[in-house]
Amino acid sequence: MSPVSPPRRRFLRLLAWCSGLPLWPRLGYPDDARLRQALQELTGGTLPKYHPGVGLRMPSRAVSRLAVPVRVACRLRRVDMIALLVRDHPDPLAARFNLSPRMRPAIRTHLRILQDSEVIAVVRADGRYFRQSAKISVSEGCS
Repeated sequence: MSPVSPPRRRFLRLLAWCSGLPLWPRLGYPDDARLRQALQELTGGTLPKYHPGVGLRMPSRAVSRLAVPVRVACRLRRVDMIALLVRDHPDPLAARFNLSPRMRPAIRTHLRILQDSEVIAVVRADGRYFRQSAKISVSEGCS
């Protein structure tokens, strides 16, 4: 028998939902406080929604952790901002690009990623925020 009864479990889920903890998978944990703060500053407290029109391309295994190639391309209209955040990073906001809405919404850059992590692309299109994420594995040395 579990130590937490089903009605209590529902109550705890409701309490967590009301407090805003499940903003994103894993964002409720203490180690993601910096990521949560960077995301809140970036979006003004708005939770970005997953959208298949945001394309994030990067290798699943990094050859060099000092320069990991990352590409973001969007099929959304009126994109005026693309940002890249790295989970478990001292400064989660790795890059921010302000674009003209008339530009083709695509960027290509290199990021320094020190450990196995998740890269999150946040896009502002037509005043709304959308996201896409991908995990990356970084080796310590020769593998």
